Amino acid sequence: MTMSMIRWGRFFALVSCLLMLALPAPAAESGSAGGDAVPIELEAEELTFDQASGTYLAERDVLMRRGEQILQADEVRWDARTSQADAFGDVYLAGPEGTATGDEMHLNMEKEVGLIRNGRIFLRKSNFHILGTEIEKTGERTYRVEDGTFTTCDGEVPSWKFTASELDVTVDGFAWARHAVFHIYDIPVFYLPIFGYPVVTERESGFLMPNAGYSDSRGAQLSLAYYQVMGRNMDATFYLDYLSRLGLGKGAEFRYFLGHDNRGEAIAYHVSGFSGMDDRFALDWRHLGTLPGDVRLIADVLYISERDYFSDFGEVAGEYNRDQAESLIAASRNWEKNNLAGQVRYVKNLVGDDDLTLQRLPEIRFAMLRHRIGDTPFYYRMDTGAAYLYQDQDLEGGRFSLRPALSAVFRPGGVLDFVSEVAYLERYYTGSFGEEREGVFDFSTRLATRFGRVYPVNGKRVRKIQHVVQPEIAYRYVPADDSSDLPLFEAQDRIGRQNLITFGITNRFIARLESPEGQVAYHEFLYLRMAQEINLEASGQNLLVGEEEEGGGSTDNLRLELILRPTQRTFFDIDTRYDVSSGEDFLDFNAATGLRDERGNSLALSYRYHNDEQEYLGAQIGTSLMKPVYVYYQHRYSIDGSNELEKVLDLEYRAQCWSFFLTWRDRQDEQEITFNFALTGLGRTSHPGSRVGRYGEEL
Repeated sequence: MTMSMIRWGRFFALVSCLLMLALPAPAAESGSAGGDAVPIELEAEELTFDQASGTYLAERDVLMRRGEQILQADEVRWDARTSQADAFGDVYLAGPEGTATGDEMHLNMEKEVGLIRNGRIFLRKSNFHILGTEIEKTGERTYRVEDGTFTTCDGEVPSWKFTASELDVTVDGFAWARHAVFHIYDIPVFYLPIFGYPVVTERESGFLMPNAGYSDSRGAQLSLAYYQVMGRNMDATFYLDYLSRLGLGKGAEFRYFLGHDNRGEAIAYHVSGFSGMDDRFALDWRHLGTLPGDVRLIADVLYISERDYFSDFGEVAGEYNRDQAESLIAASRNWEKNNLAGQVRYVKNLVGDDDLTLQRLPEIRFAMLRHRIGDTPFYYRMDTGAAYLYQDQDLEGGRFSLRPALSAVFRPGGVLDFVSEVAYLERYYTGSFGEEREGVFDFSTRLATRFGRVYPVNGKRVRKIQHVVQPEIAYRYVPADDSSDLPLFEAQDRIGRQNLITFGITNRFIARLESPEGQVAYHEFLYLRMAQEINLEASGQNLLVGEEEEGGGSTDNLRLELILRPTQRTFFDIDTRYDVSSGEDFLDFNAATGLRDERGNSLALSYRYHNDEQEYLGAQIGTSLMKPVYVYYQHRYSIDGSNELEKVLDLEYRAQCWSFFLTWRDRQDEQEITFNFALTGLGRTSHPGSRVGRYGEEL
């Protein structure tokens, strides 16, 4: 027989097998798997079929398909009645979830269970690698491994790995290892009798990587954390900290989402002081949402037991140098053009005498927004308020206020906006000082207009630019009022004479952007506003800041605001007030500029000056140019004090499956260095004490 006849014989055998296997298997006896409706395809250079046992033997370049599963091997024995496949020699199995390789594999393709010897499994979803001398697939998503290794790193010698005598893996669950040893490359580092590692990309309960470091105030520190999923809408993190100079810290952070727009988080932290040291406790709760009845609730509650809490635990400016801790719970309800709001506000002074701190417990306001009177151009509105105010130094009482107002709105020619308002403010006080009342009128008027023009540009992205100009002039008058008999809780209890005129002009430049696909977006790249406030009388009072000026005289202040966004990744901002009457003094001067790119490089510079009281420079830089090392550095320098305010250096070494973090902070009376190591799948642990009263962080 010639070779050509042999090849044609193999071809017809292959076609016959494919035709038979592509059909659903016949009904099987009890206990068999022949009811599988998914067709099987089997290809090989040589195929033989044993009719009595219903078994196929495929040899050399074997390819077997069942749905999305593909099996390749040197040799495969296939039992059509039980769906059992036994593969030998360079076995490779691929499916939607990942791949498996080994010397031999015994697999029930219907039940998706089986055994791999000297095998390796790769799970795509979590980039999880499992190796073992014997890997048993015990269920649809579960595996048992003997003498196993697991890692989320690619490569023959991964950056890190765990070896274990026994390993149980659940996809979208955990890999539980017994007698586990952690290796960096092939070097063993530490041993754990039992260890659980998440095999997920979604939220999953488990321990986070520890955090270690040293600071002047806290001493040596080690932070451990456990993350607990409590449902689709809530989770929690529990902390245990060792702080060599303060004590043992325990904390919990709880986050929740209650549907619609109700969400919040709470942090509680307690330090058990070592011998001779006081315990410390802190609580931070923030909530935002709508209650039944369309009542809007806002809670921002902050309590600390010790005044120096933030100086010990704060990590950035605005935290460690904050001067008060404020708690606020407020509720409001809107209907039509009316608003009713109430709040409870408590302030703890962290730097001064707490007895002098004003408290509002509670305060209620009702506002009737502007209502039009028939078809006339006249409107009325009214604001009312009531508050119980007290200071611990024998000053407490109630304050009630009522301010009705009548306004007129005209738009002559449809190009001018003219608004005038006259109002009367009545204040009534009652308390240990007796009863006092005072009323005062005020008048204001404003004239403004708006005009603009669109300029065609026809650039690659910028098609048009709109220039809008908004000039305005405003005037406010409050007659002299003798309120010296009223109790003085705060600055608003004294209303000085005002005769103030303000001129202003605003320029806005807006670009129309069009992508090659025709998508349209608008980008305001320049906002410039100049305004001058002129006090027409020498009242001796700075009306802008509510402080008495020496020698009286008029206060003419020029305000300049510039917001420049040449691109969506660059900015330049200036906000300044200048005392024109003196001709030489800036009251405030704030400037900031910066840029960033899509690769993670950024640079920002800032300058802050306030009325000869504060002046400093700030710089921030972040770069990925040394990838895989990412660098962030922040520096603030006091010009008025000629000293360093703060320096922060963050370094991250980012590998394919792990990251190492080093943070160094230096401020005037505190230095700190922390180390953190994160594996893919295990998040970092942050110090919970520093998260209380987070500065500038939105809910």
